[in-house]
Amino acid sequence: MVQYSLNITQKNTNQQYRYTVDLEQYYEDEPTFFFTPIVCNKIKNELESQSKCQINDMHLKTIIKTWIQDIKEGYRDCSLILDLPVTNHENIHNITELGNQEIPPLIYPEISNLEPKIGALPPLDFS
Repeated sequence: MVQYSLNITQKNTNQQYRYTVDLEQYYEDEPTFFFTPIVCNKIKNELESQSKCQINDMHLKTIIKTWIQDIKEGYRDCSLILDLPVTNHENIHNITELGNQEIPPLIYPEISNLEPKIGALPPLDFS
């Protein structure tokens, strides 16, 4: 098995994050078969955990596409510079946006045409 590494550099902060995989010869020759949705999701979660940044589908597609191309060309290290938006889970409860507080107009149902379909209405007991 050969170890391949992905290095992502955050564009604004120059912080680097690394992810490595060990590939067997079959996957070295056909890396597209290695990057299944499960593996891609694992890579995404690990990079989000390391970077504290949000990696959307477009970023993930760019990462995987570039890494596959580098593996096909024989490079063991793949480097990317991305501008990833920072996620701050600690301050999510401190959001000050109140949204639209206007109460929508009420819609009253039209019940004048309602009738029982079979027999009479059951007796109502309010006690």
